[in-house]
Amino acid sequence: MMRAFLVSHWGDDPWSRGSWSLIGRGGTPADRVTLGSAVGVRLRIAGEATHPDRAGMAHGAYEKGREAGLWAADLGHRRVAVVGAGMAGLAAARQLTRLGVHAEVFEARDRLGGRTAGRDLDGFRFDLGANWLQQYAGNALARIAERLGLRTVPTDFADPMVLRGAPAPEGLDVDAQRRLAAAPADASIADVVDAWLREPAPWTPADIQRFADAEIIMDSGAPLSWLSARHGFEPGVGEGDRWIAGSYRLLVDHLARGLTVHLSSPVSHVSAGPEGVLVGGSRFDAAIVTVPVGVLKAGTLAFVPPLPQGHRDALSRLGMGRVEKVVLRFDEHFWPVSRSGYYRIHGPGAGDICEWLDATGADGVPTLVGLFAGPWLASLWNGTDADIAQRAASIVRDAVA
Repeated sequence: MMRAFLVSHWGDDPWSRGSWSLIGRGGTPADRVTLGSAVGVRLRIAGEATHPDRAGMAHGAYEKGREAGLWAADLGHRRVAVVGAGMAGLAAARQLTRLGVHAEVFEARDRLGGRTAGRDLDGFRFDLGANWLQQYAGNALARIAERLGLRTVPTDFADPMVLRGAPAPEGLDVDAQRRLAAAPADASIADVVDAWLREPAPWTPADIQRFADAEIIMDSGAPLSWLSARHGFEPGVGEGDRWIAGSYRLLVDHLARGLTVHLSSPVSHVSAGPEGVLVGGSRFDAAIVTVPVGVLKAGTLAFVPPLPQGHRDALSRLGMGRVEKVVLRFDEHFWPVSRSGYYRIHGPGAGDICEWLDATGADGVPTLVGLFAGPWLASLWNGTDADIAQRAASIVRDAVA
């Protein structure tokens, strides 16, 4: 019996509008660099979307926030506004404060952490947002977690237990990467997959489609017709990933300690001029904006004057995927034990895909954390959170029956 649950709503969150940034057809990692380049001497955009190598990851956001903080301090600014209290915003403000610069963080939500979202459930804390310390060996946040003595648990994404469906044949991933890299610059992943399906040998069409569902749609949460063939399937997952027992909130609380943060304070305008930058009704020497790409594209935050054309062009080629999450707590551990701690389920319908982390190791209570992506979210994520959680639990139960 299910005893407790949490359900994410990143697609509906007005301060996120998706899960993480992606590169659309015609775009390249250079667009990320352009978006993160300084606008004169008083404005800079920072966050995971501006990192050419670590996009979509919390430590990528942290690195770019820290870099933006150094930029503002090096220019001699003494008062800096930081828009957004996610990993990038906290890193920027912490760096500025360390260097003796007065920093104020403006956060639209009533909590810290942005797309990290540690939530209390049934006596423990779990992540509804960013879950893993990825690229662990080179992850700056992992080093902080180690210094704090946080307990981390490895996950082997490369070896999921497939509860329903079939794993991809050996070598298919290499073939996919070769085809995507050789695609025209303006091609989408769908263009490549469609051509591949017409001449699938030595694979079967079902092999190819399962791979696209499990490795691309699940990792992006975006339509293959929109994703850049060359750059829409970015690396990062499966490089020593670990999750934090107790959630990312342990890192968030540490990074926020001593900072000046205004919660429930959405910023609608950032106005830069010769005398400074107006943010939240106050004047600052500079502003660092760390809101997600989805918010930038929605236009709910206006820049005066508008961002330069190069920044706007880069932003037009970036977007957000949607991957939703459930955390389910049970009275009994009814699913098989996986060596990797990770599971994959194909179905019940064609193209339906979800993946699951066994988080029982957090506190010994049987717990699954499920990730869902793809077109079926339109129907699956309807109704109350209890409805969604029950549907998700049924998918696991049916897969192991």
